[in-house]
Amino acid sequence: MKFPLLKAAAVAAALLLLPALASAQVQNQVPITNLDTTGASQLLTQSLAVTGGTLYITTAKTPGNPAAGTPPALAVGQSFVSSSAGGMVRYQALTNAKLDSGIASASATGTSTAFGVARTAGTSLSLVGAATSSSAVTTKAIWELNTADSYVAGAVLPVTVNANYTGTGTLTAASTTLTVTAYTEVGGVETAITGITAAQQFTGTAANYVFNIPTSAALIPGQHLVVEVTMLVTSASGANTGQINGLALTN
Repeated sequence: MKFPLLKAAAVAAALLLLPALASAQVQNQVPITNLDTTGASQLLTQSLAVTGGTLYITTAKTPGNPAAGTPPALAVGQSFVSSSAGGMVRYQALTNAKLDSGIASASATGTSTAFGVARTAGTSLSLVGAATSSSAVTTKAIWELNTADSYVAGAVLPVTVNANYTGTGTLTAASTTLTVTAYTEVGGVETAITGITAAQQFTGTAANYVFNIPTSAALIPGQHLVVEVTMLVTSASGANTGQINGLALTN
């Protein structure tokens, strides 16, 4: 592994960080005690458990020539490896959501077949469906994305949808649900992924609902995916409107 040489100021900054790594676990070490100034090459690799995985910090020193007054060159690098049971929560932009047809919404309000992008600067941002009228309204939104480079191949991929409904109508709870479907996309061909968590009821209080894409999907880092959220709101009387407040992948 090659490391870019650090300028003197950067080296000093890197040295200041080392005390903070005192609790890290040493993985591999060729004597680098106190980053001495001998002419030998040295390497130190440390690991630090963090949320969702492990952070690896590597410090390398190339030979110098103390007799000639030439100090060794120093480099510091780091990498993050997610655990198979977790990862980083990566939020997807609501403004990147597309209609089920794949085109962008041009409306701030929902219709019977499409969501609107409702934003009040500094106050709120959500995808909204049409209001029910003693009826059922189904709204779909899709995101085209890729799994992260740090994703562990074959691991469960959690998709988290934050949603709620508004309005004073009388809801039919069993028919007010969120459903997540997903597809791999290769060369313009979509293939449905089976075994994703089934539809879940949602309420008038904004909350997270987790849908797991299973290990049987055999996803890999950088996998090209299409994720679709279907929001069904049903009222026995009066009007209610569903909204999606966020979507995130944990990988």
